[in-house]
Amino acid sequence: MSPSEPTLDKLRQEIDQIDDDIHDLLMRRTRVVEKIRSIKGENNSAYHRPAREATILRRLIGRHRGNFPKTSLVRLWREIMGALVRLQGPLEVAVFAPEDHAGYWDLARDQYGASTPMTAYPTVAQVVRAVSEGAASVGVLPWPHESSPDPWWRHLASQDAESLRIVARLPFAGEGDGRAKGLHAVAIARMPQEHTGDDHSLLVIETKGELSRSRFTEAMEAAGLEPGYVGEWQVSEDPESWLYLVEIGEFVAPDDPRMERLLESPENSIVRAIQAGGYAIPFGDEDLADRPGDGP
Repeated sequence: MSPSEPTLDKLRQEIDQIDDDIHDLLMRRTRVVEKIRSIKGENNSAYHRPAREATILRRLIGRHRGNFPKTSLVRLWREIMGALVRLQGPLEVAVFAPEDHAGYWDLARDQYGASTPMTAYPTVAQVVRAVSEGAASVGVLPWPHESSPDPWWRHLASQDAESLRIVARLPFAGEGDGRAKGLHAVAIARMPQEHTGDDHSLLVIETKGELSRSRFTEAMEAAGLEPGYVGEWQVSEDPESWLYLVEIGEFVAPDDPRMERLLESPENSIVRAIQAGGYAIPFGDEDLADRPGDGP
């Protein structure tokens, strides 16, 4: 070893200094969050912002260089953000996690952090109730399936300011191994969807009478909306009413003029159009691919 090359002890001392620097920055970040809380006020409810978190992670992945795995980077920041959200207000998660679907618990842990209080519920109805009644801030539920005879998403069919809305799609940073492999979920909360620049929105459409898939698609396209996934449910209390869940491949605000145009369908069959939330597009495999040796 030449005199100019660092010794093992020197390299370890450098790592110790870097650890101290990281810790100092983490404490500094905490102080900034506390200032934000002070400015917003103790009773502010807008401290959990999934769109803001997605924007932060996209920026970090976009600037990342070197051999540290991107999936590990996201996991670190999810822990940091989960802990700092809890400094601003309560963050409790209700999770659909029956014995035969325990992977949803793992998805929730990856999203909200290991220390975030979480409660498992055996039915989707209990998760919806926990968030509706304020026992939980967020609920984690299965991605909607078209074949469900009593879909949970029907509870999104309300236009009240405090209505439940979809706010995230899980997993956000690629599939993990183990129990969550192959599972997809959504997070619901009593907050509106926020625009991140790369989003999908979901709409709940109520019609008088059942519409065929082709007629429904025509009505959507006539209003300027391209429907993706569609689920449907016949309202049990009023068999003449049908609800449809539609995924739109862009952000659609509640006051988007296309929402109004939906109500102007020639047959007058669409009676309500509700923005039911949405999500920031999760990272794809290419986004998270590690490239060893990538420069600084």
